[in-house]
Amino acid sequence: MKIKRSVLAGLFVVALAPVLALALIKPWRVAAPQLVSGVNCYDGGICTDDEQRLGEARALYSAALARISEKAGAVHSRPRVIFCSASPCQKGFGLGNRAAHTVGDFGIAVAPRGWQTFYLAHELIHYRQAEEFGSIGMLWKPKWLIEGMAYSLSDDPRRPLAQPFESWRAQFESWNSPSHRAELWQAAKNLK
Repeated sequence: MKIKRSVLAGLFVVALAPVLALALIKPWRVAAPQLVSGVNCYDGGICTDDEQRLGEARALYSAALARISEKAGAVHSRPRVIFCSASPCQKGFGLGNRAAHTVGDFGIAVAPRGWQTFYLAHELIHYRQAEEFGSIGMLWKPKWLIEGMAYSLSDDPRRPLAQPFESWRAQFESWNSPSHRAELWQAAKNLK
């Protein structure tokens, strides 16, 4: 009888864990953005807390997708992107001071200050990395590859960046020789 209770309790915890993660761990709310008050989702995987800025969000999304497709290849599936225009939305996704944040291959949340093509392109690079390496696989890749690639291929205009980000961008750009550019993802997958 005690064993059955333990098994049932364990199964209950396992079943409840994803629900708790979505509800309590704010970045994971990108998987279910309607949990954040005032956020609505529209066609094309775009969500926002300000419907009047939906056209601007769509244009930004298209521009950032075009930028990274040229530099890193097209995404395999269009990610959900939540565009926050106000502080409550930003707080609802746990963005803190970040301009934007990617949660694996679930989606991207963008803070009010992140409504710039290079910020969204940076996050779309992380999304592509999650597609190519897997969300867990990204943890094993060198930081200079993960962040350096995102800063470099997004055409981030800020130069120099604070350290260590500038050195990671420089290391990626040094590594990203013409031979690697042709097979960027395969060369990156071979890195340990």
